[in-house]
Amino acid sequence: MAQVDSAVNAFMKDIKKAEKSLMSDIEKLAFSFSTMSDTQLISATAQLNFFQELIDKGYGKSVDTFMDEYDSVLAQAVAEARKRGIDPLLGASVDALQTLKDLDTERLLGRASSYSNQLKSDLFRGIYTGQRVSSIIDRLKETELATHQMNVVAYDGIKIFDDSARYAVHKGSGVRWTYTGPQDDRTRDECENTKTFEPSKGYTESEVNQSSTPFGLRGGFNCRHSWNVK
Repeated sequence: MAQVDSAVNAFMKDIKKAEKSLMSDIEKLAFSFSTMSDTQLISATAQLNFFQELIDKGYGKSVDTFMDEYDSVLAQAVAEARKRGIDPLLGASVDALQTLKDLDTERLLGRASSYSNQLKSDLFRGIYTGQRVSSIIDRLKETELATHQMNVVAYDGIKIFDDSARYAVHKGSGVRWTYTGPQDDRTRDECENTKTFEPSKGYTESEVNQSSTPFGLRGGFNCRHSWNVK
């Protein structure tokens, strides 16, 4: 799973760069807006599109690069299945995995859109109500995109896709499954139980789906575990 962790880390690093560059532009904009009349301010604000600026500053490319890792994850799962003599992925499975990928892309873009709209709203409100520009800028900087929550969204998304891809290519093949990942003081009870009571031959597909740590969901929010073929 090292490639997943590195992909998430690279994605977060790229987001921070784009965010920093956008905020630098907004600081200059705030000083310019502070000299405008109300009519000029309304007109100028209506033309703002911080989301598109964020995309142009690298966020769009960062999302594309991160989604490329989804393709790599799927390719690895397919290669693993073929080594076992399994001919993976019927049309419906391919469509389902593409849907998962598209939904995760929309979620990442949606968070950036919400972030951009919040900046626009706070900038206008601050200037219109006559607040000091320095205070406006300080408050805008408190609104962040590269947050822990974003990290979790990215990490959960690709981990769930990884599990789902591996399940999809081996579905119905009769392989056995093992639950991999750390077992420490952060491990949830359901994950610890799944690891502790794993049969020597591994779990069947049915047993996994009926467990408290099924494919995709695993232990839930920010889970560090994965289902792998035994």
